[in-house]
Amino acid sequence: MLGDVRSQLVRGIAAAKAGDKAEARRYLERLLLDYAATHAEKAQAHIWLAELTDDPAEKRPHLEQALACDPNNAIARRGLAVLEGRLKPEDVINPDRQPAGEQVIGAAESETQQPVEARRFVCPQCGGVMAFEPGEKAVRCTYCGHRQTVFSALKDGLLVEEHDFAVALATAKGHVLPAGTHVCRCEGCQARLVLTRELSTHCPYCGSSHVIGIETPEMVQPEGVIPFAIDAEQAQKSFRRWLDKNVKGDRIRTTRVRGLYLPAWTFDISKEVRWRGVEPDNNRYGPSQKRIHEGSYFMLEDDILVPATHTLPQDLSGVFDKFLIKEAVPYDSAYLANWPTALYDISVSDASLLARQIVLKKGKKTAHMQALARVPNIQDFQIVPTDIAVLSYKLVVLPFWIANYRHEDNVYTVVINGQTGQVSGQKPTGLLKKFFNSIFE
Repeated sequence: MLGDVRSQLVRGIAAAKAGDKAEARRYLERLLLDYAATHAEKAQAHIWLAELTDDPAEKRPHLEQALACDPNNAIARRGLAVLEGRLKPEDVINPDRQPAGEQVIGAAESETQQPVEARRFVCPQCGGVMAFEPGEKAVRCTYCGHRQTVFSALKDGLLVEEHDFAVALATAKGHVLPAGTHVCRCEGCQARLVLTRELSTHCPYCGSSHVIGIETPEMVQPEGVIPFAIDAEQAQKSFRRWLDKNVKGDRIRTTRVRGLYLPAWTFDISKEVRWRGVEPDNNRYGPSQKRIHEGSYFMLEDDILVPATHTLPQDLSGVFDKFLIKEAVPYDSAYLANWPTALYDISVSDASLLARQIVLKKGKKTAHMQALARVPNIQDFQIVPTDIAVLSYKLVVLPFWIANYRHEDNVYTVVINGQTGQVSGQKPTGLLKKFFNSIFE
C-alpha cells in the first residue's frame, strides 16, 4: 500500500509537469483520501494541487492544508506570502544561482557608490549637533542643551516586527550583503558624504549627524534597537575596574571607551527533539537483556541571537548573548544620532546556520536530561535527526562601549554592554602561568 501511495504521488506530479491537470488532480486527490499516506506526502499533494490553479481562492486552501500537514513547509509558506502580498513573485530568486548584483564587503573592485537618503539631526534652536543621550529617551543638543523626545513619532506598546524566514530565503534579501559604499548629501551644507560599512556618520564640514536609510529590496532594515543606558563616564569606570581586577603590571596603556552600535540577528526556531537509548537489564541468573526507550518533546526558542558582524574579535562574540532582547524598542534613527553604527556583514541565511546549531546543542542537552530522568542508567543515548524550522527573524542594533589596552607590546580589546554595563575582555595570554612561576622562583 505504501508503494501505491508513492506511485500516486509520482504519477500526479508527472502529470502536473506535463500539463495534464485533470490527470494530475485524479491521482493527487486520490492520494489525499488514502489513509496510508503520510503527512509529508499529503503536503506535497496539496502543494501540487495549488500549482494546478491560478485562482487564489482555490490555491489558499491547498497551501493552508499543506502547512497543516507540514508546518515547516517553506514552499507553502512562500505561496501564502505571495497571495497575501508579502512577497512579489518577481523577487523570488533561483537558489542554485548567486543573486545578481551581490557585493562582498571588503572587495574594493566590487564596491559601488550608491546614492541614499539620510536623516539629518540638528538642533532647531541653535543649529548644533543633536545626539542621543544614554539612559534618556531623548536627543539633546551638544551646544545649547535643547532636548527632544525620541518617542514623539512612536506609540506606546508598539512591538518590534519580525519577518518570515522562508520568505527571506526566497529573495536576494536573505543572501546578499549591503553594498560596501553609500553616498548621501548633507542637508545643511550640501556636502557629498561617503559612508563605508556604516549606517550613521558626521558631516566633516558642518558637524551635523546623519543616519542613512537604505530602502532596497536586497537590504534588511533594522526593526529593533536597544538604546544606550550606560554613559561614557560609567563605561570608563567599569573599564578601569576590570583592568585593576584582571590585568597586573605597571606598563599598561589604555584608550578611552568608544560607543557604537553593532547589528545582530534574532531568530524564532521550532524543533521536535526525538531521542533513543537502551536500558541494560543485568540479570545475574541469565543472559542480559536491553530495553529500548524513546522519547520526544517540542521546543520553541524565541529570539536566538547571532552576531551580524565580524567587528568584534571572535573570542568576544559571546557578549552578544548578554543583552536583554525583550527590552528592544522599535527602530528609530534618532537613537543613532551622533553614534557610529555598523552595517551587517553576515547575511541572514548564514547567521541562521549558527542559530540552528545553538538550538540543536540546547535540544541535545535537554533531551539527555529528560532521558536520564526517565531512565537513570540509560546507555547508547542518541538524538534522532529531525528538521529544524526557522520561523522568523529580525535585525536589531545593540549598544557597545569598546576600549583597548596595551600590555607587553600586545593590544587587547575590552567590551562594555551598553545596556547592562557587563564587562568582557581579552586577557594577556600566559598571565596565570607567569604568576605561578613567580611564586616558585
